[in-house]
Amino acid sequence: MTEQAPASSPPDDAEWRLRWDAAVRAHQRGDRLAAREGYDWLLARAPAFVPGRYLSGMLAREVGDDVRAATEFDRALADAPQYIDARVARARLALDMDDAERARDLALEGLALRRDDARLWDVLGLAHLRLDNAADAVGALSQVVSATPRSASAHFNLAVALQRVGQTATAEVAYRRALGVDPAMTAARYNLAALWQANGAPKNAVAAYREVIAADPFNVNARKNLAESLLATGDIDGFIDSVLAFEATCPESLTMAALALEAYQYRGDLVGVDRVLEGIRRQRYRTSDDGELVDALETLLYVLLFFDVEPKLIFDLARVYDTASHGVYGGPLPRPTARRPGKLRIGYLSGDFRDHVMGKMMYAAIERHDRSRFALHLYSVSNESDQWTERFRMVADSYVNLAQLSEAKAASRIAEDDLDILVDLSTHTKGAKPGILVHKPARVQITHVASAGTVGSSAIDFKLTDRYADLPEDAEFQIEAPLVMDGCVYPFRSLDTDASATPSLQSLGVGDDAILLGAFVNPLKWSRRCLALWREVLERLPQARLAISPVAAHWRPVYSRLAAAAGIDASRIVVVPQQRGDVRNQARYAIVDFVLDPMPFGGVNGVLEPVAAGVPVVTLLGRRHGERSAYSILANLGVIDTVAHTARDYVDIAVRLATDAAFARSVRDAIASGLAHSTLTDGAGHTRALERAYLEALLARSPDAVAAADPSFVRA
Repeated sequence: MTEQAPASSPPDDAEWRLRWDAAVRAHQRGDRLAAREGYDWLLARAPAFVPGRYLSGMLAREVGDDVRAATEFDRALADAPQYIDARVARARLALDMDDAERARDLALEGLALRRDDARLWDVLGLAHLRLDNAADAVGALSQVVSATPRSASAHFNLAVALQRVGQTATAEVAYRRALGVDPAMTAARYNLAALWQANGAPKNAVAAYREVIAADPFNVNARKNLAESLLATGDIDGFIDSVLAFEATCPESLTMAALALEAYQYRGDLVGVDRVLEGIRRQRYRTSDDGELVDALETLLYVLLFFDVEPKLIFDLARVYDTASHGVYGGPLPRPTARRPGKLRIGYLSGDFRDHVMGKMMYAAIERHDRSRFALHLYSVSNESDQWTERFRMVADSYVNLAQLSEAKAASRIAEDDLDILVDLSTHTKGAKPGILVHKPARVQITHVASAGTVGSSAIDFKLTDRYADLPEDAEFQIEAPLVMDGCVYPFRSLDTDASATPSLQSLGVGDDAILLGAFVNPLKWSRRCLALWREVLERLPQARLAISPVAAHWRPVYSRLAAAAGIDASRIVVVPQQRGDVRNQARYAIVDFVLDPMPFGGVNGVLEPVAAGVPVVTLLGRRHGERSAYSILANLGVIDTVAHTARDYVDIAVRLATDAAFARSVRDAIASGLAHSTLTDGAGHTRALERAYLEALLARSPDAVAAADPSFVRA
């Protein structure tokens, strides 16, 4: 059972030798009790017999007694440092005990003695992976593959390391080789699917995930990723079917529940939506461990913003997330004892520094920062890059891509810049990495306008808002403290229009007397309450049509199903095709009479776009942030005549805009005046207000940092 046993002579005693043989045979046949009694008797009489120590340690490993195993291996190595078997066993045990540094050191010491031992290279590579040293892991694990080319695990581990360093093509080859050796290696097939999913090949990912699920029907992650990959391919019905199959197989899965809310919504099954929401309220759903819990809640805390649920439910889930996320991601990083000299340093963390609505909106604010007072650091968690990305690079003091780093490594990289403030622009939206924020790599952390929600983490000091977007009492239901800025929390972005791209009413199949009500929103925003009010508006305005603009043709049936579920006839829906580019797409609003803001997750860009085109927006003021975003924009624009305080007001205002020409004209005139003179459109003023809010946050949490940068800031 051992290789290269060190010279260590047992007592020259016949009984001792008989007992040694008996103990080893008992161990080999699985009689662990007899083996333990034998090893204990032997080592009591020959404590320095190293092979006995090693086998005693291996026996302890087999029965789960890692503490005893560590003691036995350590004693063996103390007496015989050159004993490679004991060194490998102790290093693997260190990995299992989450002591990757010890495993690395043991492997390096062993390789100094025996350079060609593939087992030591394997431990070293795995230790480097645990320590987020993926480049070093590639080097070590390549040695393992060279020595053991028929080992599926060797190819698999190398593939993981290659994927971590961004060598996706080479990683794909390595995963395929692992599967070539062992076609039943589900982990390799799953990782290959995840690689395809992350790198824009969702159809390949779908096929691979289905194979994983065929072999392992209860694989929650594979089922989740299959559903998301189907959605990415545009197969909405396939997405729905996969989620329903997920629910049938894992009916108590919280991961499934988060997806089921979307699936039932896209199916037009509002009863199904209500059933899942009730299950979440009653805590019917479970996860297998804290890692799955954190992942599921990161989805759920965003998806619930689209549905009429009580703020306390979201708050309770956020508190669970806060506790679990610290356990999964780790605690805050240590702060430097002294602040590095220089300007106040602001960092922005986002996956949207690109041609994305959030990125383009924030660029208008970021580019105006006072660079004489503030140093600007941008951190991207996305590999996507385009002309907008280059604009962000040009405006920043530094631009760092963190996409290939783990949350811990990314946080450590941010901490190197000794930031005073880190502003999160993602919350739990697609591609976000909130685990970075849990490590708190900056003195003060603020989450901004990525969604109508919060991250739900005590590592984040503030949630940015304004005096309209949140009520003071909302603080009772969020972990992050409100940071109220002057003006509107949402930056205004001027949008030009290409008039030549304006669609004609004739091309849309409607008459010149049609009243078009803009509803250019994600179908998740078509909530039960929202659809009921829209149906009432349509009933009171026979000439009215809901104008939708799906981002792709495959979404059209979803809108149709939702309309049918609400009792809205298909003839009342008009599809306005999406066009390429903001300027051409903005031309849609030339034919829209006014926009209906959805609820409970109202619009931001869906409000800024129409008002930039001079088009009125009807919104229903509520208590949640998502029910107040449009109000904040309109109030800062100086146009509140279309802000409803009750459901009846909402319908009446819409009807009045359609039937009272003088009222509609007055609203449009007020919008034009606001665009020319309001707080909303004062871009420089917005950024100054943003900077004042940042300083207020820093003064509240880290006043010494402000004083160290420039005492005049405190007076400002």
